[in-house]
Amino acid sequence: MTPVADTHGPVRRTLTFVAVLFTLLCLARSGLEEPMLWLLFAIFIGVATVWIRGQYADSLDGRQWVIPYWVGIPVSVLAAGLVSLLFVQGRGTADKGLLGISGLVLLFLAAGSWLTHVRQRPSVRLPGRHVRTGHYGAYLTVIGLALVVAGAALLGPARQVLIGALILGAGLFLLVPVGLALWSEGILRWLCEHDVAPARLWSLGAAGLLVFAGGTTAAVYASNSRWLTVVLVILGLLVAALVSTTQADIVTVTAVIALMGVTPAPATETGPPDLTHRERKVLVALGDSFMSGEGAQVYYRGTDEGGGNECRRSPTAWVVTAAQDRAHFDGLKFVACSAARTQNLLPEHGSSFYVAMKPGRIDMPKPERQRGEAHTQLDAAHGPFTPAMVVLSIGGNDAGFSTIGLMCLAPGDCRQERRLWLDSVPQLREQLRVTYREVNRAFPNVPVVVVPYPDPIKVRRQQCDQVALSENEQRFIHEYLTGSLNATIRDTAREFRFHYLAEMQEALVAPHLQLCDERNGDRPGINFIGLRSVRGLADQRFNPANWLHSSLHPNERGHAAMLRVFETWMAEHPQPIPPRVRPQPGEPVGLPLGNREPKQKAPCDLFDTTRADGCRPQGQEWAFQQVGRVLLDDLLWLWLAVACAGAWAAAIAFFASRRRVWAARTDAAGTPAAGSPPLPRHPDRRSSGALPAPPLR
Repeated sequence: MTPVADTHGPVRRTLTFVAVLFTLLCLARSGLEEPMLWLLFAIFIGVATVWIRGQYADSLDGRQWVIPYWVGIPVSVLAAGLVSLLFVQGRGTADKGLLGISGLVLLFLAAGSWLTHVRQRPSVRLPGRHVRTGHYGAYLTVIGLALVVAGAALLGPARQVLIGALILGAGLFLLVPVGLALWSEGILRWLCEHDVAPARLWSLGAAGLLVFAGGTTAAVYASNSRWLTVVLVILGLLVAALVSTTQADIVTVTAVIALMGVTPAPATETGPPDLTHRERKVLVALGDSFMSGEGAQVYYRGTDEGGGNECRRSPTAWVVTAAQDRAHFDGLKFVACSAARTQNLLPEHGSSFYVAMKPGRIDMPKPERQRGEAHTQLDAAHGPFTPAMVVLSIGGNDAGFSTIGLMCLAPGDCRQERRLWLDSVPQLREQLRVTYREVNRAFPNVPVVVVPYPDPIKVRRQQCDQVALSENEQRFIHEYLTGSLNATIRDTAREFRFHYLAEMQEALVAPHLQLCDERNGDRPGINFIGLRSVRGLADQRFNPANWLHSSLHPNERGHAAMLRVFETWMAEHPQPIPPRVRPQPGEPVGLPLGNREPKQKAPCDLFDTTRADGCRPQGQEWAFQQVGRVLLDDLLWLWLAVACAGAWAAAIAFFASRRRVWAARTDAAGTPAAGSPPLPRHPDRRSSGALPAPPLR
């Protein structure tokens, strides 16, 4: 007896998947309890598995269900309207971002259904003729690869970063995936129709795996990064998903976005308690992310809002714990903020800022509040309390350290561009003098302790699996941080007689918490790649650009080590600590006026973020150019294509063999008729809609 096809099963499975997906997206927000989160995610994976399995089973006869045109067209129009909300100016309502993300997901699902429909057609109608679907997919794949090479050429030698990135992205993320999916279906049909022997399919699969391994090895050698192995394995799995005639790629992407959009619960407190006139020994914390606690698991409520206040003040920051030492302090004024530069400390009114400006220079950064903050840090640091000590960590963002990290993560050797940053140190010193003068003016009789940045990497000759950096790049980061950035901070602090906590530079060394220290058991005190989303609106939480903010920042272990250094320093100094360090014999007495000129002209401007002579724009452009150069000069694009071709061949062999098994079983059951090909050819089904309904089974 011939089994009756379940025509409603695909619809039920699809609607269930969509419902669970949007439930996960709606609940993927801060404050969700972790057990409930993992339960919901497990339900999503289970439903997605059933959905994909159903698609695969339905695809074996070449007549997989797709969204009907009378549903697909209005859904696509609605989705496009929702996506447009992401580009509306202003924050709007809290639902605006979620609606926009939902629109993107709907468009993704509709596009996947449309692609499935096209795969089931034996030919595609082009102006003037019909082209077999497989041939059309091959054309798109070749054109996509050509765009990848052209985009790489524009990124690298031509130095057209924006145009090159757009062309490369169009080829890599649009034409190549669509082309591969259509081409794969044509190859699968041909293999099944010609009844290729199982032994040949096994040989094709084995050869594909060997080609994938060889291409991966060559790509890793060309890029000099073993981390590329993981990327290529994931890429190979996505290629297999494209071959499978299912929407497994959609499940993978949406699952990653949904999971990364979940942020840990914030600290239960809103921050350190407000201070009153009763506090006589308050610790004042000024500075950037190394003081605020960036890199931790949790932050105080309201300080990790994507698109809003992103100061990311953490209750596990070392300064928070240090302020709990009642022998020295009875309160904390915590105004340090992630991404802070010297201009974010300067008072907005009543400042001696312009006195120190270099004559003729009009582009020095002016006092500026950070987003979500009501005041600059020095303006916010005052109150009815009595400060007992000021701890200050600033200068890294002015020096462009984040851009240096980007350059070193990019292909190529960032040490070759070290003069870009080393020769700009005088500008950093000049800006630090302006800032230190204002700190000295705001806290004239309070000890000011300047805190350097801890050395993050132990330089090793061997390959280090904890970082994707060569030995030269590790050495450059170490030398720049210790020999240039921290040295400049130290010398400028001494000009103002501030205390300098020199031991903080080695805070991660003694406890073996540096990256690449083989004795930390793969648990360093600093994050190399820290994946963590942000709180706030959905378009911020689900934005991949906001997932790496914890990278290259101390974690809880690192801040605990920094705390021990501070406590040791406090114990070694007699109390009360004098407001300023006494000059050594032979040192000049008095504060500098801040009008010392650099001895040489810098090759770029540290504080210019718009013009071509800015250090940061030049560094970012160099990083993108290296991507283009390594793709072309080292033939990385070729080895990536070879690896993907190997994964594609192995997937073709696997799914072709599975279709043969299905055909044999249906033949044994008497369906279809004897002598028919394992995979039936279907007539060209035409429709007036973009997402036509398939014929009834």
